[in-house]
Order: sequence, then C-alpha cells, then structure tokens
Amino acid sequence: MPVVFIHGVAVREQGESGWEDVRRATQGIEWPAVQAALRLHLAPVLNPDAPERVWVDRVYWGDLGAQYSRGGLFRAARAEAAPDPAPADLSDEDLGEALERRLRAAHPLGDWPDVIAAAWEAARDRSLQAMVADLPAAEQWGVLEAAVEGRLGRGPAPRSRRRSRHGAFRRLELPPAPHLPAGMQLSQRRNVQRAMLELRRPLEAFVPLFVGDVLAYLNTRGTPDTPGPIPQRVLGALRAANAARTHPHEPLVVLTHSMGGQLMHDALSAFLPADPALRDLRVDFWCAAGSQVGLFHELGVTLGGLPGTPDAVPSARLGYFWNVWAYSDLLSFRAQGVVPGAHDTAFPLPGLVRSDHVAYLTDTDFYRTLAAKVQVHAVSGPSGAPRPLESGP
Repeated sequence: MPVVFIHGVAVREQGESGWEDVRRATQGIEWPAVQAALRLHLAPVLNPDAPERVWVDRVYWGDLGAQYSRGGLFRAARAEAAPDPAPADLSDEDLGEALERRLRAAHPLGDWPDVIAAAWEAARDRSLQAMVADLPAAEQWGVLEAAVEGRLGRGPAPRSRRRSRHGAFRRLELPPAPHLPAGMQLSQRRNVQRAMLELRRPLEAFVPLFVGDVLAYLNTRGTPDTPGPIPQRVLGALRAANAARTHPHEPLVVLTHSMGGQLMHDALSAFLPADPALRDLRVDFWCAAGSQVGLFHELGVTLGGLPGTPDAVPSARLGYFWNVWAYSDLLSFRAQGVVPGAHDTAFPLPGLVRSDHVAYLTDTDFYRTLAAKVQVHAVSGPSGAPRPLESGP
C-alpha cells in the first residue's frame, strides 16, 4: 500500500548549496519527520494488520532546482559595508560611484540630484585628484568629500550623520515629512532601512529560491515524450510505488506540498499518458497541501489544459483529489472549480504568515484528517465496507 511524498520549492539537503539559506524557512518539512508522521497516522489506515509493511517514499528534486552562480550576491541582506580603497587606486568611474554613495548617505533625498552632479564633477577633476594623491591616505576621502560639499555651497556634513546602517535596530517610523530638518530626515531614513533589512533577511533567503526552483522546473521539465530530469524522478517514484503494491486494488496515495502539486499534476495529465509502461497507472488519492495548482492551471502553465491536451485527468488515472489551502498561507491557492475534480478544504493553521506555508506538515491534525480522507475515499468501498483486495499474480 504505497505512499509517495513530493516536496515543493526551496528544499535542500544539508551540505547542498542553498541549505543554509532556506533551513530556517523550511523547518518542519524534513523528510524523516514527514515520513514518521505518515507511518504513524496513515499507514495503519492502509494496512491495519501490518502498518510497518506500508511502502512510504519520497521524490527529492532540490538538487535539480535553482543554483546561485555567485552565492546570492544580489541580496541586500548580505551586503556588507566594505571599506573603500584609497581614492588614488580608483578609476574615474569607480571614484565617482564611491563619492556619490558616500555623499548620498549624508544628505536628505531632496539634495540627491545636486549631490550626484557635484560628486561626479569632483571625481573628474584631474587637478583635485593630483592634490589628493599627495595627501596621507587617512585624509584623502575627507578632502574629496569636503570638495563636493564646497561645490554644493555648504560646509562639510557632520560626521555624526554617517552612522553605519548596521547600527542597533530601532523602531520602524513613517517616512519623513518634507519640513523636517535634514538631520531628522537622515535619522528616520536609517531607522526605516534597518527595520526593512530585518524584514527582508528571511524573505531574501526563501523567495529567490522559491522563484528560482519554479523557473528551473518550467525551463527543464521537457515534453510528455521527452520528460526532463525532475519529471523523470516523479515517474521513477510512481513506477517504484506501483511495483510495491501487493494487490492490484491496493490504493496508491500521493501527498504533495507546494510546487510538488504542479509536478504531480503534470505527471498525471501529460507524462504518465505518454509512458507506455505507466499510462495505466492509477493514483487513488492525491492530497496537494499548500499548492499553486489552481493558480498555475488557470494561468495555463500546467501541461494539462494547454491546447491539444485534456483539461481533466481521467478518473481511470486519478481517484480523489484533495486540495488543502489556508487563509494564512499566502502561497496556497484554491483549485476547486479551476482544476476539474479538485475538492478544496481551507485548513485552520496557527495564523503565522511567516511559517504557515509549511505548517501542514508539522500539524498532527492535518495527518489525522488526511488519514480519514484516505479511509473514506481510497480504502473503504461505496457502502463504507473495506474495498475488496484481489490476490496478485
């Protein structure tokens, strides 16, 4: 009585690239914990006499997902304020960029156009560069900044303004009103930057790999006749699960999470029918938790429903499709009325927007409810009696 689990995006194994980035955001969907919960709650329903004999496996595809070519340098939360080289070591272009950056940090937004013009004028002033090059290194940046301030018609900006953006975290404040003094505007801007940096940090760890894995799948999934590496793993797991059945009518149960739902829908609607060895395989019960199947299907991104492909997975290939979403899981979507045959349930999760996308897989009540749904839709017959099991060959 086989069970297959297919994870979603941004899942990595320890030691793989990206694991450190996503492990906090994906705690709770580690395979050993999911496998243990399925064995505890679902296996006794599938085989009451010998639950330990229930075949439970997963499809792991995180290593085939998105990879950072430079370690994720694009993320603002990873930006470190490295000291600038000596001005004499920089080209005109690099000197202009550095001067502009340093002076912008010391001026309110309304001054930025003038700051940019003055910074680049100073950076391209050969006589100024020659004079600065003869100064001790510790004095060079100060003289250049004073030269820019002079071009602005002001004295040097107070050093107290130039606090690192990595200073102590304060409260998030409203954007400064135009009439506030420049010093207060700068202080509020730094407070907002520090607060938003704390907000961005966990999102920048998860969201880029979320989007990257989606794109990696869509770009490499192939066609029904030539499935890509990720669909091949799904097909391999279904092939192994089908072989693990001990009776022809033994139910095959699939649990997917997040993007795993789209992988399963493509397998059922396109890849299985094109595989002569699997075109007769039937998934008796499929639970898609926290998925985007409804969204992808309505956008025309799933293989099923595209021109030339059937809109619905035939009942001969899929029994009951249970789509579980939650109001507090902003990455989950309804499927009923969008994907033919889908039955929606809005699951009551704790209400923590930051973690509810993975909360299904850590919730005992979710697994107990899953077991009850499998019992009535895949194990029991129409009258509620156990479905007959025919002896295998």
